[in-house]
Amino acid sequence: MGLDITLVRFENFEETLQKENEHRQYADKLWDEVDYDSLTDDQKNEIYNKTKKFATDLGLDEWGSDKTNKITIEETHPNYSGHYFKIGYFRSSYNESGINNILRNLGIPDLYYIFNRNKDDDNYFQPNWEDSLSRCIEVIDLFVKTKPYRVHHFSENIFSPSTITNEKEALDVFLGEEQKNERSNYGNINGDFFFEEPLKVLGIIPGLKELIGKRPCVYVITESDNTWYLYALQIVKDTIQFVIDKEDTEKYYLSWCG
Repeated sequence: MGLDITLVRFENFEETLQKENEHRQYADKLWDEVDYDSLTDDQKNEIYNKTKKFATDLGLDEWGSDKTNKITIEETHPNYSGHYFKIGYFRSSYNESGINNILRNLGIPDLYYIFNRNKDDDNYFQPNWEDSLSRCIEVIDLFVKTKPYRVHHFSENIFSPSTITNEKEALDVFLGEEQKNERSNYGNINGDFFFEEPLKVLGIIPGLKELIGKRPCVYVITESDNTWYLYALQIVKDTIQFVIDKEDTEKYYLSWCG
């Protein structure tokens, strides 16, 4: 789960959305009128064929998408070919490794700031591309001056309280996980484990965390590497420049899902 941001070019934004919404409403009405679980395969196919024909009549594909006049942009960056971010696609997971969380924890504005995105904006929206470029450059400048620290928090599982009462019991749990020979970072009912990428711990700070009320936790400060996130921000910057360089900039929108 996370935030997905995609660059989309519309030949005619209003017309495409009107057609796609019309098909969605039609399909929703047909499916809402029946009990899906009680339908036979033939009955399901009959409804699907109706929605497919309705889509085709509107000039859409069988799933109700205007693939002719709506183009999703997603191109590998020439300088960062193996990166998850693309020219036209960014993502921020909801866990602590998501780029928005990394930036916020460091006191740096995130992707919402770069694109001046309000949480109540429509799914598709047009940022001011020139302003977004300036904000992105600002964020990159702040980020390169910031030390690569991470903040993790560890607290008791409220649904399965721990029974560990001493160091020996804690070590036994760790050794049990180690014997699984899973060379990865993961968490489970027993705790969090970092066999693939051990944490370089710089500080351990007792505190509180809002989780169905304020609960005791431990904040762990670690040292990491900002390179991947710096590349991600460079790709965001170059995506903005990609749009600015187009003669039909007004046809480009961001799809903001999450």
